[in-house]
Formats: sequence, C-alpha cells, structure tokens
Amino acid sequence: MKTFRFILLIFVCVSSASNAMTFTAPKHSIADAVTWVDRHGDSVRIYADGEITGTSARELEQFVRSNKITNGMVLFNSRGGSLIGGVSLGNAIRKLGFDTGIATYARGEMVTSGICASACAYAFAGGAGRYYSTGNTRLGIHQFHSQGNDIGDGTSQEVSGMLVAYLQQMGVNALAFSASASVQPNEILWVSAADAKRLHFSNDGIDQTTAELKQANGSTYLRVEQKYTSFTARLIFNCARDGKLLLLGGIITTPQDAKQKYDWATQSYFTFDEQTIQNKRKGSAGDGLASQDSTVWVMRVLTPQEVQKLLTSKTITTWVAADGAVGNTGAVDINKVRGKIQDFISNCRFQPQVGQ
Repeated sequence: MKTFRFILLIFVCVSSASNAMTFTAPKHSIADAVTWVDRHGDSVRIYADGEITGTSARELEQFVRSNKITNGMVLFNSRGGSLIGGVSLGNAIRKLGFDTGIATYARGEMVTSGICASACAYAFAGGAGRYYSTGNTRLGIHQFHSQGNDIGDGTSQEVSGMLVAYLQQMGVNALAFSASASVQPNEILWVSAADAKRLHFSNDGIDQTTAELKQANGSTYLRVEQKYTSFTARLIFNCARDGKLLLLGGIITTPQDAKQKYDWATQSYFTFDEQTIQNKRKGSAGDGLASQDSTVWVMRVLTPQEVQKLLTSKTITTWVAADGAVGNTGAVDINKVRGKIQDFISNCRFQPQVGQ
C-alpha cells in the first residue's frame, strides 16, 4: 500500500445561510477565453462559490437549464457545508456529465486560486473530469460529523458505507475515505496533486484504462480503452492468421465528428511510445482507415517485431492525421493492463522472443 503524505491544518467551517452556494457563468476576456477553448473546447465555466446546502444540487440543475448549458465545468471555491448536499451535488454533476475543478473569477479572468474542502470534496468527486494541480488551490478532506439534523448520531456506520460506495461509483479510490476518517472533524487533510491522482480524486479528464475480453461472431477479442471527457480511445486486439496480431485503434466521438476526422485525414498510423508504426496514406491499397458510426478506425496487422515493441511500450496512440497539420489522436496508457494484453497474445500462440 502506498504511503500518502498530507499536511494537517486546523479548519473551522461556520454555517451561514447568507453564504449559501451560488452559481455564475460570467463572460471572460478574449485572451482568457482563447486559452480555455484550446484546452477544454466549448465547455462553459460555472463558478460555484459559498457553502453547500441541501438545495445546491437542485439550484445547479435549474441554473444549467435556465442558461441552456450542455457542456460545463463546475469550478468550486467552498469550505464545505452539508455533507448530504455535497453528495447530491456530486451526483447531479455526474448526471449532467460535467467536469469539476477549483478556481475563482476576477476581472474577466479565471483565477487558479481557491479551496474545496469537507463536503465540497464529495461534490468535486462527481466530475467526469476532475482537475486539480494545487498551486494556489487546495483540496481538503476530513472526518464527517453531524451539523444540525443533517446526519443522525446513530447512523454513522450507514453514512460511512454510503460515502465509500459513492466515492467508488465516482471512480475515486476508497482509501480517500480511510484517509479522511483518520482526521478529526475540526482538522483538514490537504491533499497534494500527486496524492489526489494516486487516489483518483483527480484525473485530468482521463479515466483509468480498462481491458475486457469480448466475443463477436464466435471470435474472442480483447478490448482495451481509456475514456476522456470528450471522446474514448479504444484498442481492439484480435488473432490473425499465421500467429499474427490484428490491432484496431478507434477514436470514438459522434457520427458527425468521426466522419469529419475521416474526411480530413490523409494518413493514419500508430505510435508505440514515440515510435511510428505502419504509416499509410489514405486511399492506398489496404490503407486500414475507416469511419463507422461514431468511430474512426485504424487497422493494422502487426509483425513480430512490432508486437515485441508494443509489449515494452507504456502508451499506444492511434493517429488520424493530415499533411502538415496536427493529427487527431487517441492515446491509451497500457501500463496496468499489459498483463492482459500479454496473456491474450499468448493465447493467439504468438510469443515474441527477445532479440527477434
């Protein structure tokens, strides 16, 4: 088990109805807006300031409907508040498919400064993409306790189970709850950016890689994928003839976007870490490039040497590119699923040897 390093700080949250959480989506300066679009596309920044209450989730949903926001990031600056309200707010954010972060707004710009502590940390966990890089922002957790009638004294064990289940559902390691339970209610555990990533409290908009065996038309294949907030990168491993390996790389978005990527492309290839694998021109014989439904696919039959390189790589990236332009990519971190890939290749009766 990894050892997590935190800084303890006494922190008192005083309840105040006048400081209840508010939601705003102000306009930003042109320079700030351009920088944001480059990183997050058309995602709307929603600033959530103040104390979380039992109605915060409903108020966010009403704000989103009123402003017709379909793609957003909720940026917190909150000392906490209602624990149940924080969980409800996190569930609402996940239902909307929005991301979360920590920031404030001043003079037409987003300022990477602020805190998200106590109940706010549970709301933060609701983001599909969860962005946290410390600096002048802080993410804090601590042991829950009853304020008013929010949590009854006899339900501590039930609440603990609910919180663990909630964090796991949101993709956060349950160790985060264990860490918070070790701190007194009047203290805060300030989480470093590195520890937040290890606990999966933050993910920079990237989910953990998954690997599953699937079947189609009597054939078994291995599906490996990594989900991002705006698309999914998918790899399909299948057994080809003569002991070779068939690799398909897919960038999954929407039917319109997949078609646009395909129409724009002039070439396609893979990279295993930094090494380019089988760059082919679109329209050439067996170019291995296709668009189907919401996915643009790249397909290659790998040589034994390429499979050997694959098994020693950290990242496999699918490229759909045009001449002289930055390509569309779908990168998959295979570090934690390498064993499953190796097992599948072995079952294909293809076992690359060192120095082959």
